[in-house]
Amino acid sequence: MKLFSTPPVLSGKKNKKRKKLLKAQRKALKRADHPFESDKAADCRGVVLSNRAYLSVLSEVYSRDPLETGGIFFGNVKNGVWYVAEASDPGVYTLHTHAHHEMDNNYHNHIYPVLSRLYQHGLCLLGLWHRHPGSLDTFSSDDDRTNHSFAEVIGNGAVSMLVNLDPTARLTCYYLSKNGEYRTVPVMVGDKYFAGTGFLELTTSEALLKNKDRLQAEIFDPEEA
Repeated sequence: MKLFSTPPVLSGKKNKKRKKLLKAQRKALKRADHPFESDKAADCRGVVLSNRAYLSVLSEVYSRDPLETGGIFFGNVKNGVWYVAEASDPGVYTLHTHAHHEMDNNYHNHIYPVLSRLYQHGLCLLGLWHRHPGSLDTFSSDDDRTNHSFAEVIGNGAVSMLVNLDPTARLTCYYLSKNGEYRTVPVMVGDKYFAGTGFLELTTSEALLKNKDRLQAEIFDPEEA
């Protein structure tokens, strides 16, 4: 199975570098050992970012400022709350301008199992985030297509968060339901909001050894994609 059946592209004109990125990204593989459990996530009533996820987003935004950038959300869902334990950067082979960016799917297919195996509960794909210029906190038509592609892969909607620097960091989070309807949802930041979920609990060395065969099977090789 694939993490992304087609590479998510937020916007931008076709060019040689973009075509090269897309060709490589189409070969990306998906890890399916921790499938998204739709019965536990019938809806989204709020999003919680771990301290690590929040700092990961900010560090990427500031490092690319004033260019657009983004990444992927990984975590778990409980009682309608989508808990984001990890937020990725866009990857290695990326494209950034003031108005759009393109991510590296091979990179994300690599780090997905690398991050997930560190947590007791594993990680699921929850959605994505990206920085928008100025105070624009709504989606373009290209953004909308990307959000729908994530919702389709996840199977039960997706969260998509916009980050603006106007002038301080401002977060606007949307939930795209499996019925194709958008709505804004509240965002909370802090590990304290994970209390009682166990979603930030790390695995043990014993568990890693027990799952050695699975870990070896998850190694992502883009040459074999």
